Amino acid sequence: MPQLDPAVFIPQIFWLFVIFAALYFFIAYSAAPKIADVLKKRQNVISDDLAIAERVQAQAEQARIVFEKSQSDARDAAAAKVLSKREELKAQVEADYQKLSAELSANAQNAQKEIDAAKDKALGEVRDVASDVCAQIITKVSGLNIDQKQVSKMVAGKTSSILKGNS
Repeated sequence: MPQLDPAVFIPQIFWLFVIFAALYFFIAYSAAPKIADVLKKRQNVISDDLAIAERVQAQAEQARIVFEKSQSDARDAAAAKVLSKREELKAQVEADYQKLSAELSANAQNAQKEIDAAKDKALGEVRDVASDVCAQIITKVSGLNIDQKQVSKMVAGKTSSILKGNS
């Protein structure tokens, strides 16, 4: 094989250095700067994107804080409105209760007066009937004629003492 012939080693080594030197200079002065520029631009784009992302993230955080504050304020306002309405309704119910209670109390007093009047009227009629019956019984049993006013007075005294005992 001709590559292994020691007589051609020096020209092969010479051309090896020439080709490597040419490749080195080509890469060092042509391809490497272009690659470095691309990497530098890429790094700049990435850092710009990261800066924009950080700004947007900060804005999003501020927007979230504003949203949470407005949500909290709305919740507090709603709770205050509910509490206010509850107190207003409670006061209205209390006023209605007092009004109804007063009406019922007045109705109960009027009904009691009517009952007492009816009771007194019935007792008066019962006394009159009792007086008549007593007078007739006394007349039939004893044959005496007693004054109706005295009989009425006796019956009224007895019934009032009986009624006082029951009250």
